[in-house]
Amino acid sequence: MITSVNTTALTVSDMKRSVAFYCDLFGFKVVVELPPPAERQRWDQYHEEVCGIKGAQILVNYLEAPDGKSSLELIEYLKPKKVAPSRRSIEEPGVTIVPFGVKDSKYAVKKLREAGVEVLFDPVPYETDDDVRSFTTYLYDPDGNAICLFEILED
Repeated sequence: MITSVNTTALTVSDMKRSVAFYCDLFGFKVVVELPPPAERQRWDQYHEEVCGIKGAQILVNYLEAPDGKSSLELIEYLKPKKVAPSRRSIEEPGVTIVPFGVKDSKYAVKKLREAGVEVLFDPVPYETDDDVRSFTTYLYDPDGNAICLFEILED
């Protein structure tokens, strides 16, 4: 049945703003923008059928993470155009949390706050019974998608 987990996709309300957020603040880079103009009609018909959204038109940007191994997909619906709902709390069922591995959490949080990002708390330390130490930090992207920054501390 299931063989793997593919790229995480997030629906965003403003592609330019979201690309700037993920690329400028987290170091992702855009590797593919879809659909190609020549495929717009076929692309939209396919997406309408797959998602059941009548008249759907979307833009997609595939972003490559700084490690070059993982990626994130951003989808903006041009039609139907909806306003982003108010941000949901992390404990609400249905909230997606996108985890990112990070180095130097304290520095990352400082830079994010300087850029105006609402970070919920300073990095929170944790230690397992096996002496694995980590920092965890939660924040939200511009559309209210939850992000978890997770750092494993090395001695």
